[in-house]
Amino acid sequence: MSPDGPSPTAVRFREDLAALVALDTVSPLDAARLEACGAELARHGCVPVGPGLFGYGDPRSRVWLYSHVDTKPAVPPEEWTADPFTLRVLPDRWVGLGVSDAKFQLLNALAAADPDRHFVLVDTCEEYDGDGDAAAYLAAHRPDTLLICDGAYAGHETYAGHLGQVDGEFLLDTGRQPLHPARRGGDVAGRLAALLTELGESDLACTLTGLSAPRTERSLSLQQVTVRFDLRYGPGDEGRVRELLAGHPHRIRQWMHPVLGTEPAAAGTGGPASSASRLGVRGPLGVRRILVVPGADPDNRNHQPEEFIRPSQVDRHLRTLRTVLGALDRETVPTADHREGHDR
Repeated sequence: MSPDGPSPTAVRFREDLAALVALDTVSPLDAARLEACGAELARHGCVPVGPGLFGYGDPRSRVWLYSHVDTKPAVPPEEWTADPFTLRVLPDRWVGLGVSDAKFQLLNALAAADPDRHFVLVDTCEEYDGDGDAAAYLAAHRPDTLLICDGAYAGHETYAGHLGQVDGEFLLDTGRQPLHPARRGGDVAGRLAALLTELGESDLACTLTGLSAPRTERSLSLQQVTVRFDLRYGPGDEGRVRELLAGHPHRIRQWMHPVLGTEPAAAGTGGPASSASRLGVRGPLGVRRILVVPGADPDNRNHQPEEFIRPSQVDRHLRTLRTVLGALDRETVPTADHREGHDR
């Protein structure tokens, strides 16, 4: 920061971020909140392009950027020390709901993009178990290159897409009635032990995220357990994931496939980011090259009370975006004019 204080550009960015944080964009957005969101995005040159979708620039462009404006709920509310819809400017951080995931990243995408050469797709449904309208829009237009402005920085400035994610529950049930412990008849421990052993021996990245069972007033044998899980997987691993799931009764909450380009990423790019994206709900997008350019830090408390960013993250992320876009703009287009056949 300059000794004379923040620059006019920095002040304007902070004001724009405060305006976005003030919007209640908790997914899913109803008609009134979607209208308010559209009015705010219009100040940045965005126009409606589809259900819950806004765009900035020319959709015929070969380079697209993607980010989202919606958030998870501000829960539990008692763990927020102030109104989550008011941006709090502290000496070392800015605090507010959605400030990291992904409202500051969206503003950077809009700042870095040249509307004559790029297109920014703004999603209002990324955090919601919706129908994948953004994925359908991308698959219909198939830009040559997609930059995803979302997720957290973890050692690389860019990543080759996103891993897939399965969020679900294993449903363990002996089929027997609960019994008094003095009466022999067994419980669900054997099934639970077998599941945990299998998960422990597998090299698939499966994390247990919840454990629940029927509650009884008396001390009775436990015959049912629900184990919630989050499973992340890379390209080529879907068969193994399905094999694991087939061995246990289960219920799927959401399945997001890996979000990857049809061609390998350039040297120096990290592998797929460990975060998943709702752009994977419909399967492959058919985009030649997909890069994730994340701006969050791992400790920004995304999806948690007191979500924050450090002001330095804004500059770091914007520099990276401009560097990547500059390199892409200097490239020779690998095929005939990408705009042919893509006027929609």
